[in-house]
Amino acid sequence: MPPAEGLSNLFLGDGAINPRAGCKPPVSLAERRPPVLSCRMPKKPAAPRRSRVKEAHHVLEDALRKAGEGRPGDQAHVHGQVARSLGVSPSMLYKWREPADQGSGQPNPLHRTAQLIVVTGDTRILDWLAEKAGGQFTPVETEPAAGALDQAANVLVREFGLLIADVADAIADQSVSPDETQALRAKWNGLRKRAETFVRRCEKGDYGAAR
Repeated sequence: MPPAEGLSNLFLGDGAINPRAGCKPPVSLAERRPPVLSCRMPKKPAAPRRSRVKEAHHVLEDALRKAGEGRPGDQAHVHGQVARSLGVSPSMLYKWREPADQGSGQPNPLHRTAQLIVVTGDTRILDWLAEKAGGQFTPVETEPAAGALDQAANVLVREFGLLIADVADAIADQSVSPDETQALRAKWNGLRKRAETFVRRCEKGDYGAAR
């Protein structure tokens, strides 16, 4: 049993712990620091740039979903109607909606058409498809980057203005001749190509000035 004078060193008169003694005062929860994690959370990878062209099976899937809009019946019923009109089974139509290189997916007509164009090298197939869709296929010329992007934008805006002026001149006499129509078509197709080149430069990240 320790002597009385030893106990007096541990306790004060009111029973509190003597801070000068060997025991440390208790620490409150507010004073406690949170434990430091031994490892850091990995950073998220950078988001990929958006692709300009969807995969063929995604395009076909979107088209089949759109086909069901405004039609009576559920999606499966419309799916069966489309399959019958194409002369294929509904299961084959579902396979066309999957990636051709994974699982049970099969190359769909879009895959085969693209392959046919590559094998033959004939873009008249695209001309025919564009005509069926009520449009016209215009290939994009592979032009090198010419100057800063802001300069290219100014040139594009100026060419649009010139085309509008040509349209105004053509209709000044309340009649557009076949020659004027052909000239407008040629200028419009050329402008479309240059506009597409400009947009593709933007998609590739060519936002700055020329170096």
